[in-house]
Amino acid sequence: MQSPARRPKKTSTTEPHCLNPVTPLSASRYNRSSYVQLCPRIISKGPAPRGSSPWASKWRRFICPEGQPYFVLYNEKFPVVTEANLEEVETEARILDFLHMVTAELQCHDIKVPPRCELFLELEEDRSVCNYYFLDHVSKGLFWLEGMGAELLDAPAAIFPSHLETALEHFYWVHVEFFPMHHDSHDQGLSHIVDDLFNIIYHGQADMPISRTSTFPYTADTCKQFLRLLSRKSGQCIDGYTLFCAARLAGAIANQRSVTFYAQQSAQLDSLLEVYPGDAVEHRWLSTVANLMLWGVPGHYNTLLEDLYVNEQVYADQWTHFVSLCLKDWTTSMSSVLLVLVASILLANMHDGTISTAIPTVASCGVTLASASCLHLRHSPLAKASASIGACYLRHARSTSVGFFPSAVVFSFPKATYMWAVAFLFAQCLFIASRSVNKLVALVVVPFLAVLLLFILWVISPEEARRSLSTSYVAHLYAHAAREDESLA
Repeated sequence: MQSPARRPKKTSTTEPHCLNPVTPLSASRYNRSSYVQLCPRIISKGPAPRGSSPWASKWRRFICPEGQPYFVLYNEKFPVVTEANLEEVETEARILDFLHMVTAELQCHDIKVPPRCELFLELEEDRSVCNYYFLDHVSKGLFWLEGMGAELLDAPAAIFPSHLETALEHFYWVHVEFFPMHHDSHDQGLSHIVDDLFNIIYHGQADMPISRTSTFPYTADTCKQFLRLLSRKSGQCIDGYTLFCAARLAGAIANQRSVTFYAQQSAQLDSLLEVYPGDAVEHRWLSTVANLMLWGVPGHYNTLLEDLYVNEQVYADQWTHFVSLCLKDWTTSMSSVLLVLVASILLANMHDGTISTAIPTVASCGVTLASASCLHLRHSPLAKASASIGACYLRHARSTSVGFFPSAVVFSFPKATYMWAVAFLFAQCLFIASRSVNKLVALVVVPFLAVLLLFILWVISPEEARRSLSTSYVAHLYAHAAREDESLA
């Protein structure tokens, strides 16, 4: 597709008529602001008049299952769909003017509109600009009067033209979802949508229990609900309400196929498979130090976050499971650290204890309670958030240089400080016990426990952290030998 020199500006006031190419997602269906004013009305006597309205001879009025009315004009060339209020004479005249302009552009560019296509028109607020796109029910795609870059239409980037067709199919189903009521129930292109969806979702339901890293966008339980609904309409003539639900489901599946490169040679068959080159993580020594200081907990959270945001994709069930896991972890840390706090205070009030020995334990408990409370308060609303909200959250949390490690460190504060509180409580017990035992025994036990603590930190630290730490120290101590080995190699 060739990009034009300049896309028509929506705010142009010099041109009274301007056609602006859009997609169904960029139309202002859910973003328009409208206010209503209620006033008393007089109900006339007798039955309601059955005479035709001024637009009934040209336009047919339909109502989407969501409640939005729209109009369809059946002319000789192709149907025209619009949400403009054609009960206003000026609005209807404006729509017809833009329709004539589209017809003239088709003739000027020698574009032949094939059968089973329709045109969508949408007036901007100033009515000097009209958004438009053509819909092809045979190819399940969109087309326009001019060639342009996909980014100008807010369409995703593609690796091949066939991949772009999958993205355009998503736009197609969005349009059918918005305007489902005027289609023929025996339309050959839409009559098989229920059976096709049944087969696709049936495969997804069977794939989810077998593969824990499936790229299908719905869980097995959700697929079961969809299959129950689709089975009731299987083999029947499709109506507008059924088409509305089926188109929304087909659009979601088409969008998922687009982002996972469905039908491409580089198709993503595993949700953990990275298909984009990742950013090089810098400052690995920070993760090494943080994992050693925080008992290896940041490495655990960093792995969870990285697996959750592979290829900048987020699955709703994985996101909710992750947030629920974090909330449970923080709640457990809060409840457990209270016992440590009480035990430390009781030990400090013993005969051989002092208040100063309880200060490290109390400080660690305070950090645990404060961090866990703040994290729980911040992330509780995200436990039932959608995948798009989760993707937005992770997109802002990820750093280009250190990845998710800052967030992983913050997430690890409750559990890591709780573990430090337990360690300080243990040291407090040893201090009190040392006052009543032989000093020689204390000199032997304390180094042994210190070595044991270092060994535990080494074991729980991630493998890459140990390798990074070993490499950095070995390279520093044996720099000359390393240079000799490199020259020999």
